[in-house]
Amino acid sequence: MKKIKIILMYVLLWLSIGFSQASDLNRESLNDTLSKENIEKAISNIILLLEKEYIYPEKALLVEEELRRKLVNNEFDKISDWYSFIRSLNAIIRGISGDMYLDIVETNPSLTLEKAQKKSVFNIQDSYGVGGVDLLSGNIGYMRMNYFYQNHNAKNEIFHALKELSKVDALIIDLRDTEGDSIPLAQYFMSFFIKEGTILSEILYDKQNKRKRLRAFENSGNDKFKHDFPIYILTSSFLSSSGEFFCYTLKHFKKAVIVGEKTMGIAHVLQNQKINNYISLNIPIAIPINPTTHSNWEKTGVTPDLDVAANLSLDAAHKMAKQYLGIF
Repeated sequence: MKKIKIILMYVLLWLSIGFSQASDLNRESLNDTLSKENIEKAISNIILLLEKEYIYPEKALLVEEELRRKLVNNEFDKISDWYSFIRSLNAIIRGISGDMYLDIVETNPSLTLEKAQKKSVFNIQDSYGVGGVDLLSGNIGYMRMNYFYQNHNAKNEIFHALKELSKVDALIIDLRDTEGDSIPLAQYFMSFFIKEGTILSEILYDKQNKRKRLRAFENSGNDKFKHDFPIYILTSSFLSSSGEFFCYTLKHFKKAVIVGEKTMGIAHVLQNQKINNYISLNIPIAIPINPTTHSNWEKTGVTPDLDVAANLSLDAAHKMAKQYLGIF
């Protein structure tokens, strides 16, 4: 009986793999033949999306004019596959707009033999993005963030981590390897260090016609964090998006010392929009504006207060914290 169960288990496993592979193989391929009708419809959808969502309406108009001109002049007629169409579109869109965030991509990634696991796939073992806490010598707290998740439980993990560190005399927050993008989570995280109701940022959206103010939330964290409390944030040249939002904001509120490397400089809020079953468009839809600088970290990155190699930044921040506390 046991042998039969094992055989059945392998048969079911084989069938599930077979069906999965068949499903992948039946996906639309970028090598599929591209008709003139496909091209016209795709361009029409791209133009509509740019008109509706793109944060820069003037650039959207310029891109629209160029795409229509090339369509009227039959400049896409020699393109016969989706791969070539993607390359052509990106060259036009980026060339006209000067915006490297505008990106035509494949809607369904091609079939691959091996697929590396990505952090973006939610993993409950990751403690919802909190990589761990520790107590360093001198009663200095250490907290590592791995990921900014769009998940309510991530807020709970941040709350518990900071509660565990509530009795420290200084705090080091490690963002060197942080990934992910969640403005609400960054807003929540910052609220532990900035007075409730304070405007953290303004978000420009709807083609810059609307603004949304992000304020510090009320929370039950340790109130001493909101006052003259030493906070050090570790950065690397790979840090982007929500991680940059967090450290840029705290830096310009003079709430934290940034230790490490200049960050990537990605401030735009991006969204992926499906054009059809073959292609999608990555498009900037919003921009954060800091209330102090009236700008953001786009292209410039967040400049550290102490410029040091990322792998040396923890020791450097620990030393700075001990000096601040008068521990030698």
